[in-house]
Amino acid sequence: MRIFSVLLWILFPGCWAVMGPGAVRGPPGGSVAVRCRYRTGYEDYPKFWCQEGGWFCSNWFHVVETPGSEAEVKRGRVSIRDNHTQRVFTVTVENLTLADAGMYLCGVQRSGFELRATVEVTISSGKSRRCPPAVSGLPSSGQSQGA
Repeated sequence: MRIFSVLLWILFPGCWAVMGPGAVRGPPGGSVAVRCRYRTGYEDYPKFWCQEGGWFCSNWFHVVETPGSEAEVKRGRVSIRDNHTQRVFTVTVENLTLADAGMYLCGVQRSGFELRATVEVTISSGKSRRCPPAVSGLPSSGQSQGA
């Protein structure tokens, strides 16, 4: 199995260079913070967030991206900040709407290609189903009824 992993690494060296949470959920009007990690060596490359459009970003458009620095970049309701020491960049989407739901890519821009991870954003009212309260006064198993 180890040989198979090494072979994959040789054939696809950029794969697994960026790792995201896979999925995030937020309420309408709320916000989500998506943390994407990257491997050593990509600190000074631009990082980006975009809506997925098949294999690449939809319309080749990055919603927001860094220039490769740690300075926060904000575009409308979306911001991105890179932390080179921890090798993680955080994308924050504020004032969520139902239209924000979908598949996104967080990634590192390299000349000619992108290293990326897919993130599903779900907008949910946050209401959870609750179990009915426990019924009291019923005998538990092992107890006999009557006196």
